[in-house]
Amino acid sequence: MATRTYTPSQQQAIDSSGHNILVSASAGSGKTSVLVERVIQKIINGEDVDRLLVVTFTEAAAAEMKERIRAAIMKKISEVKDADLQNHLSLQLGKLNNANISTLHAFCMAVIRNYYYVIDLDPAFRIMDPTESELLKEQVWADLREELYESDEDGQFARLTRNFSNDRSDAGLQELMLDLFEFANANPDPEAWLTKIANNYEVQTDQVMEMDFVKQILAKIKTQLIQIYQTDLNLTERAINGGEPLQKAAANFQTEVAGLKTVIDQFDQPNWDALQQAMVNFKFAQLPRGKKPEVQEFNLEAKPLRNEFKAEFNGLVERYFKLKNDQLIAIFKDARELMLKLIEVQQQFSDRFLQEKLTRRSLDFSDLEHFALQILQNQSEEGQAVRRNFQEKFNEVIVDEYQDINPLQETILTAVAREDPGNMFMVGDVKQSIYAFRMADPSLFISKSRRFKQSGQPDERIILAENFRSMQNVDDFTNLIFNQIMDQAVGEIAYDADAQLKFGAKYYPAEVQNDTEVLLFDDQQNENTADQEPGAIITDKNDGQLQMIAQRIKRLFADQTEVFDRDTQEMRPLKYSDIALLHSTGNNNLNIVDTFKKYGIPIEVSNAQDYFQTTEVSIMMALLKIIDNPYQDIPLAAVLRSPIVGLDENELAFLRISKKNGHYFESVLYFQNEFKIDYQNEFQANLKRKIDQFLAQLQHFRKLSQQCTLVDLLWEIYQETGYLDYVGGMPDGPQRQNNLHALYDRAQSYEESSFKGLFQFVRFVEKMREKNKDLAENPVVTDTEAVKLMTIHSSKGLEFPIVFLIDADHGFNNSDTKGRYVLDRDAGMGITVKDFVHRLEVDTMQKNWIIDVRQRKMLAEELRVLYVALTRAQQKLIITGALKAATPTLEKWAQAADTGELLLPEAERGKAKNFLDWIGMAIMRVPSVTEDYPEVSSRNLESAAGVEVKLKVVNRADLLAGQRSDTGIEQGPPPTLEKVDVNSDINDADQIRAILNFKYHDIEATQTTAYQSVSEIKRVFDDPDKLEMDFSAVDRDQKIRPQKRFVTDQLMTPRFMSEVSQPKPTEIGTATHLILQQLDLREPVTEAVIKDKIRELVMNRVLEEAVAKRIRINSILDFFESELGQLMLAHPEQVHREEAFSLLLPAKGLFPNVVGNQDVLIHGIIDAYFELDGRVILLDYKTDFVLPGSPQQGIQKVIDRYQGQVNLYAQALSNILGKPVNEKYLYLLSIGKLVEIQ
Repeated sequence: MATRTYTPSQQQAIDSSGHNILVSASAGSGKTSVLVERVIQKIINGEDVDRLLVVTFTEAAAAEMKERIRAAIMKKISEVKDADLQNHLSLQLGKLNNANISTLHAFCMAVIRNYYYVIDLDPAFRIMDPTESELLKEQVWADLREELYESDEDGQFARLTRNFSNDRSDAGLQELMLDLFEFANANPDPEAWLTKIANNYEVQTDQVMEMDFVKQILAKIKTQLIQIYQTDLNLTERAINGGEPLQKAAANFQTEVAGLKTVIDQFDQPNWDALQQAMVNFKFAQLPRGKKPEVQEFNLEAKPLRNEFKAEFNGLVERYFKLKNDQLIAIFKDARELMLKLIEVQQQFSDRFLQEKLTRRSLDFSDLEHFALQILQNQSEEGQAVRRNFQEKFNEVIVDEYQDINPLQETILTAVAREDPGNMFMVGDVKQSIYAFRMADPSLFISKSRRFKQSGQPDERIILAENFRSMQNVDDFTNLIFNQIMDQAVGEIAYDADAQLKFGAKYYPAEVQNDTEVLLFDDQQNENTADQEPGAIITDKNDGQLQMIAQRIKRLFADQTEVFDRDTQEMRPLKYSDIALLHSTGNNNLNIVDTFKKYGIPIEVSNAQDYFQTTEVSIMMALLKIIDNPYQDIPLAAVLRSPIVGLDENELAFLRISKKNGHYFESVLYFQNEFKIDYQNEFQANLKRKIDQFLAQLQHFRKLSQQCTLVDLLWEIYQETGYLDYVGGMPDGPQRQNNLHALYDRAQSYEESSFKGLFQFVRFVEKMREKNKDLAENPVVTDTEAVKLMTIHSSKGLEFPIVFLIDADHGFNNSDTKGRYVLDRDAGMGITVKDFVHRLEVDTMQKNWIIDVRQRKMLAEELRVLYVALTRAQQKLIITGALKAATPTLEKWAQAADTGELLLPEAERGKAKNFLDWIGMAIMRVPSVTEDYPEVSSRNLESAAGVEVKLKVVNRADLLAGQRSDTGIEQGPPPTLEKVDVNSDINDADQIRAILNFKYHDIEATQTTAYQSVSEIKRVFDDPDKLEMDFSAVDRDQKIRPQKRFVTDQLMTPRFMSEVSQPKPTEIGTATHLILQQLDLREPVTEAVIKDKIRELVMNRVLEEAVAKRIRINSILDFFESELGQLMLAHPEQVHREEAFSLLLPAKGLFPNVVGNQDVLIHGIIDAYFELDGRVILLDYKTDFVLPGSPQQGIQKVIDRYQGQVNLYAQALSNILGKPVNEKYLYLLSIGKLVEIQ
């Protein structure tokens, strides 16, 4: 393999050292490769890997980093000839598992585990689940709130509650307390931050102009007015020089400019009322009127500019200058009292919450960071020694994704880094900082970037701008958009030469060119769109956009589109998995999936937002809710209507009609106990039977909920209702079953937390739903031949040949500025003050200012999200959106873009409501767009001349035509009915009765089979209690008989008729076993060897390519690096793999309730065994998924599941060899863990 060549800037990032280094790495610039190569070069030059601290953003990134470093070290070992260097590299390979390459949370955990005594912390703690932490916060707050109400002698807490809540509940104050807690704890010193935001309301004087915070606000407002003044002055000079038709207007403008100058001068005077009056009374002059060319031309230029600064000026008046000095001082004093009480309560809450966690010996992730920092900053002798130890130990502190850290994390990292000279190596791209909701602070990166590039200081900034991922058209389009919309005013950074993407992917064939497309669905009704064909319906603009996307994808395949395969370096036909749909939120996922199924397009959803909307989870949660409390109308109706009970709409209505008042459950009880049933009426009789069965079953479950654990209750529900089996027959059945299994696993982990009981679990799940947390484990099917659908945030770090940015018209989320308070890490907190006497609500000046700050930060964040979306594309970008009326929108964009400046007007960029507004304005200046839409075109940009953008507006008529074409909705074959003539010659009633009542004399034998595989009976050897539960179906007649009348109007279409076949987990497991079987143990097992073997099996058609892609090569490598794997490699001649056996066992030893002497033939295959020094060692590989968050629990579940199977293997192997098996092991490939079976 050829040695990789690095660009000069990459090589600089690899080699430079001896000071702090910030690497600004644009999308696709190879930052991870550079970072790994830097570590490798340090190791080659004699550095020990455990003398480096490498901090990553996720556990997956840390694992990938370790694996890349491992592979690189192994490659170097095979290449170098120097024995000393080989020994050094081998030593580093051994140290790698314990190297400090981890998330920051994992590093903080290590600090606390080793140095807990510095802060006198009990080391026996566990890490709380985030949702458990949320519930505990609510519980602590509820207890504290009651105490505060009881002790509120001065009424200050009641006033605080009324100010931030409504008349119905005090939930508003609770929301504020929890939000404030999150903001405070993202800072190194939460108490200091709280004190700072309270100080913004300190009233030192009776003069508003003398208050510190007001001075800061007025200084920034004055700067805005000076910019308005300068623009107005330029227009005035233009009018003065415009000749006689403009002279009257010029005089008016001169008066206006002079008045504006007087207003600005007033900012330097100490009189607020004078300033307030000047702002309120200022009036702008009118534009000149007339039809003379000079007037028309002047107005064309002046009108948009004047409208812009007039709106800005009037907005400032509205937000800041409505009240006089005395009124503002009174509001400030009221606000100050509220803030002091709020901070007091917040500190009480924070202390109480921490104490409750310590009592439960539980910490959350935030605690890990704060306690680690307390240890590192402790001024005791021990604390200072700890900090010195880390600073001496780590020769370099490497931080990946530096743009996503917060001030607290920055303080931790600088605490373990050296100061002079610095030894921090920070890599990231501030343009991809999109985690503000996780308290990421891009200003840390921005400030370092500006400081490090200055001359005369020791630290260094390195720019990696080459994009090795994308074709030229993607780079050009991204630069085209961001050159026009991003600067420090709107975006927090300038999109200058350092920020622009440079084309680096020179490996793409020159002849391959892909235009960027912007597809807009125009929702204006068209007279020709009426269509009565089934399915030819477009319900709204969202549906129109989705059908437009589906038809475009179908057209890509109809046109036999090809993409460049970077692995084979050849063009190949497009596959569904080459396409990704990215959007801002997952709220539209269900509609997208439904539309794509209609068009026969396989789609894989990668986001979790729909988990709680899935039918099976919704119904199960509704059932749990009514088991806890049946007097809940909506959950009760959901369960009654579900297949578990099976009522239809008429039956539901009949129940309500029978008793119209009260809870719906009262109507159900009334129908069962008091309603006079007409048993001759089939409808009423059937309904009575269903209700009796349901209520009996509900009573059974309610009784169980008081007697057994939550997981036992949930499993009993699955078994009794048969619902787990039922959903397996629905479309996407395996995934639905996986969702229910995930709910069961979550219940199990919940019971290990500090909360117990069904009610708390329901609250627990509701809280997860509110926070968009995912319960589901890994999808049943991933990496499949399907279009990928995900949020932009989920796509970060990924790339795809063709990217659709869909729903580009989706509005930005600015909900955090709409309530009674607004928070900002830098600007502090702004509140609304309620005047209960005059029944008024007044926004403080601080709140209005912070809303402006938040608005600017929100726009900057959305710009960065857009940048991430566009740079996921390798070869083609398609952007889609929907408009109520296309022509007026295009005209608005063109008018906004009709300026001579490269940057679009700041006001227009600031008014953008969505991505499409930014993109639309920018492409109105592209020649290829203006040629197609000359009626709405703007002036062209010279820099856009080589950028090919295709804008297409699609209306309803276009889509309906597309539905009828080869890109339209797939229609399945019509159902056919076959008439069957059945003749019976059985007429005797006794004969019929005997046939119907026939009982097989050897019924026990039918409950087993004469042949069993080991895997089929492995659960027989589980815990006896589990065994009894698993075989509960045998004795079901002795229990309440569950209703199994599951009705569906339409059977699912078989997969082979509807979508591309997708590999199952069992197929992946079988393939992994095959690799382990066929690898040559006489040679070192490396990543290259495994890949060659997989490639060989695919070429020989032993493995399908889709399955091969899913094999976890790292897991196989980890096994052969384990102690047992090394033994096998050291003694390959002693290893026996895939050893088949047969074993005859008595059936009554395997199954309950079996009498007689029937035998069962057991067949199985032993993965591997070997004999060494007289010992027989048996090994079985398992690919079962083990949750990373609770590996010990997952390991125990795997042991319970397979212990019986392994024992059968051992018995069979002992019979074959004539000697006992000494050691039995399971190797869990998903987590690289070897487990001995007793």
